[in-house]
Amino acid sequence: MKNIEINDAVMHVPEGVCKVTEIIERDLSRYGIRQYYVLVPVYDRGTKIYIPTDAGSDKMKCLPEKDEVLQIIDDIPTCESVWIDNDKERMESFNKIISRCDHREMMALLHTLRNKHAEKVRTGKKFHSADERIFREAERILFGEFGYILDIEPSSVAGFISDRLGTAAN
Repeated sequence: MKNIEINDAVMHVPEGVCKVTEIIERDLSRYGIRQYYVLVPVYDRGTKIYIPTDAGSDKMKCLPEKDEVLQIIDDIPTCESVWIDNDKERMESFNKIISRCDHREMMALLHTLRNKHAEKVRTGKKFHSADERIFREAERILFGEFGYILDIEPSSVAGFISDRLGTAAN
């Protein structure tokens, strides 16, 4: 991870895109005085997160560039399904994808769950609530990040993707 400075935007899971507002020295733990990044989520300005500077790379990552985001979107039609039939194994795998916060994996996850949801609707079956929860969390994280990078609201990202790919938004 590159050297982080005040006013940089970073990704913090699970909070989402955050601005580094300060770098401070404080005694906030049993480790004594340490340096901390002070992060403020861009979509929840009432929250402050303190991340030790010596552990920052474990908790934060740099945002991708706009061209990388556009390429990930353009590659959606070729995403491989990450579906696993066994409920327990599927939830374990999906939670790992969320925690790694890899853009391509998360987009494949969203694409898979969107297709699975459409299949369930077509066949008159119910979409599993745990799958719905994972879908919403992945969408919140990824669309928050993509929205920030593309300078649009997270709620507009699905429409942006549909327009770019020439498909109907769900």
